[in-house]
Amino acid sequence: MASSIVHASKGQKERKENEVIASLDPLNADGLIGQIPDLNKNKDVNSLVFSTKNLMPSWPDLQEFDYYQANAAIRDIGILLGSIKRHGVEPYTVIPDLEAKMKHLATKTSMPPRDTLLHYTVWNPAGDRKRMYTGTADEHYLIDSVVTAIDPLVCAIYLLKELHYTPLHSGDFERICDQVVGHFQKVIDGMVLARRNVSLSYFATELRLYFDPIMLDGREYLGPGAVEMPMFVFDQLLWSCDCDDVEYQIFKKTYLPYVHPEMRKIYIQYQNRDSLLGKCYKNIVKKNIDFDPSVYTSMRALRMCFQQLKSFRMPHKKVAEEAYAHTSGEHHGCDHVKNSISQDYRANGSGGYSPDILSNIVKLTNQKTAKLDACIAFYELKAGRSFVYPGS
Repeated sequence: MASSIVHASKGQKERKENEVIASLDPLNADGLIGQIPDLNKNKDVNSLVFSTKNLMPSWPDLQEFDYYQANAAIRDIGILLGSIKRHGVEPYTVIPDLEAKMKHLATKTSMPPRDTLLHYTVWNPAGDRKRMYTGTADEHYLIDSVVTAIDPLVCAIYLLKELHYTPLHSGDFERICDQVVGHFQKVIDGMVLARRNVSLSYFATELRLYFDPIMLDGREYLGPGAVEMPMFVFDQLLWSCDCDDVEYQIFKKTYLPYVHPEMRKIYIQYQNRDSLLGKCYKNIVKKNIDFDPSVYTSMRALRMCFQQLKSFRMPHKKVAEEAYAHTSGEHHGCDHVKNSISQDYRANGSGGYSPDILSNIVKLTNQKTAKLDACIAFYELKAGRSFVYPGS
C-alpha cells in the first residue's frame, strides 16, 4: 500500500507540473498566438519571422527564467519555429541569437533546444490560449488525443517500475498489473479519439509538415511527434531492457532525449537489467521453481499487460501506414523547400522514421508475448495441468 501512495504522489507531481507550465506566458505571447493559424494559411513568412524576433527573450530575462518558465518559453518559440520551417526557411538563418538562446533554455530544462510533444500537448494551454499551427478541428483533436493518453501512460510506467520490486508470489503483483491495464486503456482511448476525428490525409499532407526538424548548431532537432510518447519506456520495463534487437535499440536511443527527464532516468536505470518478462523466464524456466498458484496468477496478470500493448500496437501500425500512404507522389505544397534532408524526412513518419519500424516493433512484441505464453504453459505442465494457456 505504501508503494501505491508513492506512485500516486508522483502522478500528482507530474500533473501539477503540466498545469504550471501550461498556465505560464513568460514571453507575453498570448496576444500573438491566435494570429499564427492565419499567418500560416497565408504563408506569411515575413510576419512569422518578425513576430519571432519580437518574441525572443532578452538575455537578462533568460537568466531569470526557472525550469517552468523556460519550458513555457520553448513551447511558444517552438510553435513559430515550426511554422517558419514549414514554409521552407531554416529559422536559425533569419532569427538572431536563436541557437545560443535555445541552447540556454535547453540547459535549464534538460530538454532539447526546441519544442517537443510535451510542449505541444500537456504543456499547451487549453481553450483560447491553445498554441496551434492551423487552428483546425483536426489539430484540436490531435492535441487532445495525446493529452488523453500521455499521463495515463506515465502512470502505467511508474506501476511497471513498482512491479520490478514486487515478488511474483505477492498478491500485490496481480493488483498492480490490473492498474497498469486500466491506465493503458486510456492510452488506447487516446488513439481511438485521434483515429475518429483527425483526417489521415490532412495530417499526412498538412499538419505533420509543421513538425519537420530544424537545424541548430549544425544538427537536426525533431519537432513534436507521437513517437515521442514514452511508449518505449513502457516497453523497456515490460520486455525490452534485455532485448538485443539492434534496430529497436537505435530507435529508443534516438527518441530518448525527447522524453521527460524523469522518463529518461527510468529508461537508463533499467538498461541491461532483467525485464519483467525476463524476471518470469528466469524464475520459471532457469530456476525451475516449484509450482505456486500465486505465481501463476501473477504471470496471467502480466499477460494482460502484454495483451493491452498488442491492442495498441496493431491499430497504431495500421493508422500509420494509412496516413503515410497519402504522401506518396505528393509535393505537400512545399516545392520551394531547399533542405533535401527535410524532403527525405517527409517520406517517413512525424518522428523521422518510416512506418516500417512499427512492423519490427509489432514483431518483437508478438515474440515476447509468445515467450511469456511459453513460460505460463511450462508452469502449467509442471503443476500437472492438462489445459494449455489461451494464446500459447
